Amino acid sequence: MKAPITFREKDHTYTHNVTGERFTSVTTLLGKYKKPFDSDGAATRVAKREGVTKEMILEMWEKEKNRACDRGTEIHKLLEDYITYGDQADDWGWLYKSYDKTRDWNIDKFDKVLCEQLVWSEDFKVSGLADLIYEHKDNTFTVGDFKTNKRYRFGSDFKEWMLEPLDHLSVCEHSTYTMQLSLYAYLYEQMTGKKCRKLVIYYLNKDRFIAYHGNYMKAEVKELLKHFFYNG
Repeated sequence: MKAPITFREKDHTYTHNVTGERFTSVTTLLGKYKKPFDSDGAATRVAKREGVTKEMILEMWEKEKNRACDRGTEIHKLLEDYITYGDQADDWGWLYKSYDKTRDWNIDKFDKVLCEQLVWSEDFKVSGLADLIYEHKDNTFTVGDFKTNKRYRFGSDFKEWMLEPLDHLSVCEHSTYTMQLSLYAYLYEQMTGKKCRKLVIYYLNKDRFIAYHGNYMKAEVKELLKHFFYNG
C-alpha cells in the first residue's frame, strides 16, 4: 500500500502528498490530553530543596533530556538495521540477544515484521510511525514498540489523570504507551482490514529488555479520535 503521507524526520512532521496538509502525530495527539508540565514551578521547588538556582535545574533537565533522546535514537536505529537487514554493530551484541530472547518469549509466530511502519487516517488527519508490526498468517498482527526512558511506571506519582475522554487513565508511562500502541493498532486495522492480536512494549531496563503487554484500548481510541475531530 502506497502511503499518501510523507514523514520528515528532521522536524518530525507528517504531510499529505497531494493536499500538503499537516497531519497530527500520534504522540502530539496524546500530549493534548495531558495537563502541561509546570517545569518552572517544579524546578523552583527542586532548586530550593537542593540549594541551587532554578536556572541550574532547568539546564540540568535539558541536558538529561537531550542525552536520553540521543540514546533512544541510537538504539532505535541499531535495532531497525538489525531487524530489517541483519546488520550488527560492534559492541552491541547484548542488545540484539536481549531483543531476540524477549521477542521469542512474547511474540507469537509471525509471517513478517515491518519496521518503522507508517500508519495514518485521512478522516482524522492523524499519522504515526510504529516501531514494529508483526503480521501473523491468520490475518492478525502484533504492534511492538521500543522504549528507553529512565523509568516505567504503572501509576502516577501525584495521582494525576489524563484529560477527558481519557480521564480514567493515570498519567504514567504504561497508560501513555498503551494508548500510543492502541492508536497505531487502530489505524493499521483501518488501513489493512487485519485485526490486532497483541500490544508489546519493549522497555530497555539498563542492559536488558522487559516486555510489558498492554490491553488494546480500541474503545478509548475511538472516543479520543472523535473528541479530537470535533474539538481539535
